[in-house]
Amino acid sequence: MSILKALLFTKSKNSRRGFSLIEAVLAVSLFSLVLLALISAIVYGRESIALSGIRSRALLIAEEGQEAIRNLRDEKFSNLVDGTYGLATSSNQWVLSGTSDVTDIFTRQIQIGTINSHTKIATTTVTWQPKEGRSGQITLTSYLTEWRRAVGGGMLVYADLSGLDDVLRYKILDPDGNWGPELTIPTLGVPGNRATRRVELYTSPSRNEKILITKHFDSVLSTSQYIFAQVWNGSAWGNSILLSGYANAARPDTRNFDGDYLANGNFLAVYDDNTNIPKYRIWDGSNWSAQNPAVNVGGNPDWIVVRNRPGTNEAMVAVLDASSDTNTFYWNGSSWGGLLEHGTAMAGPQYEDVDFAWRNDGSSGALTFNEAADNFPNIRIWNGTVWSANVENISIAAVPRATQIRARPAAAEFLACFKDSVNDINCLKSDTTPAWTALANGEIGVKTDAGVQRSFSLVYESQSGNPALVVYSNGANAAAQAIPKYRTFNPTTNAMSAENSLTDLGGAAASLETVKLIPDPASDDIIVLLADTSQDIWTRVWNGAANTFYSTGGRGQIEHGLFGSFDEDFWFDFSWNKF
Repeated sequence: MSILKALLFTKSKNSRRGFSLIEAVLAVSLFSLVLLALISAIVYGRESIALSGIRSRALLIAEEGQEAIRNLRDEKFSNLVDGTYGLATSSNQWVLSGTSDVTDIFTRQIQIGTINSHTKIATTTVTWQPKEGRSGQITLTSYLTEWRRAVGGGMLVYADLSGLDDVLRYKILDPDGNWGPELTIPTLGVPGNRATRRVELYTSPSRNEKILITKHFDSVLSTSQYIFAQVWNGSAWGNSILLSGYANAARPDTRNFDGDYLANGNFLAVYDDNTNIPKYRIWDGSNWSAQNPAVNVGGNPDWIVVRNRPGTNEAMVAVLDASSDTNTFYWNGSSWGGLLEHGTAMAGPQYEDVDFAWRNDGSSGALTFNEAADNFPNIRIWNGTVWSANVENISIAAVPRATQIRARPAAAEFLACFKDSVNDINCLKSDTTPAWTALANGEIGVKTDAGVQRSFSLVYESQSGNPALVVYSNGANAAAQAIPKYRTFNPTTNAMSAENSLTDLGGAAASLETVKLIPDPASDDIIVLLADTSQDIWTRVWNGAANTFYSTGGRGQIEHGLFGSFDEDFWFDFSWNKF
């Protein structure tokens, strides 16, 4: 019995050992399969992550390409020329370069095509091949419109003195460059026998609105002057108000008023009422405020310049008074202060011999004027808190009279031009130190139209700031002066171009008298207003994209009103739309 048990026990033990080996083999096999699956999953996952990372980076490169094209469009729509390009940078700005660009394993191509004259299609394609036989591609497409064009257009206002009582006319320039019909502004409450001697038109940056301020003179009795303001609400004129009316026959040609829109949308109007204290009113979009006094400048204001400090509710006011003194004072958004007399012996209050310009970031501004009736234009810089010392380091060989100064966009420099007492026109540049710098070809005219009027105008292109444009009268006789001249200023080379000519205004009987240049804030286009001795008003538009003048259509040289007021007066103005 014991032997049998022993045998049975041995058999049972061996059976259990055999079963355990089978189990072990199976377990190892299963483990191997699981391990293989796990390794495969890890490898696949890592490869997928790598491919996903590559694709994500390719997408970023493609999106960068699209953003670069939008930046080029915003700078100038004309930058988008049909073709296939890569991208590069120059002076921290995107530029189109070659036919593609490469970053590591990625190749980027941008293809630009035309949908219509104001719409482009831009396709950015990024390709890559990280391993042999494996490649990828991402394509993004955008439609790019000339969005600034939708804002374009504006309004021209001018006087019509075909009768004893002149009438204010206006025309609308549409975004496509076409002029609408001549329309009439409702008659103001001015006594008969009036003549419009000054017109200034301002456009709101925050709503579809313009403000027109006009100065009128009793042309028969020659005893009274009137300053009116009225509002264009986008479709009609209204809210007319007599800012000032006074008995004084002296200097009807001067601009003894001005205004500007502030950052909060209000319009600040400053004007003369035949006292030593300029007055002001504020338009809040619905109503005019009551009249209030500014500060005593010591003499009747003959020239008033109002310039809003960009991005603020502040404004600098410069005044040339009847005593030939130059003063500035400051609106801080709620009150006046900072009165300072800069000069006490200007060439004469009848001359537009004072101007002020802010840099477009509002960090500083420049005042130019004349002191002691000498040959040295003066310049001072306001840094937002204090004035710099007065600088007059360059002579222009004769006494400055009519004056303009403009700030170069996105740069710490100013360009100024002066018509002097021997009818030359000279231009100088200054930085914010300040200090005048002479320009190559800086004497742009040696025989401009004689008289107190400003027979030139200058501005920079709004977007690029390069070039500046100067249009002026210059010629040995009346017939030559009937051909408007122009030059461009290159701030990089510090040089004026050679003299160029526009279309003849009509011979000796139509010599150029007064000029206004108004830059389009939404593009590099500039409209030029020209008035001649026959009291005709002409317009022509500078094509900032091509740096030349338009030659056809409504942007070409167009004659408008035929019965303006007086030669020496700016009885016209234009303002670009901002909505």
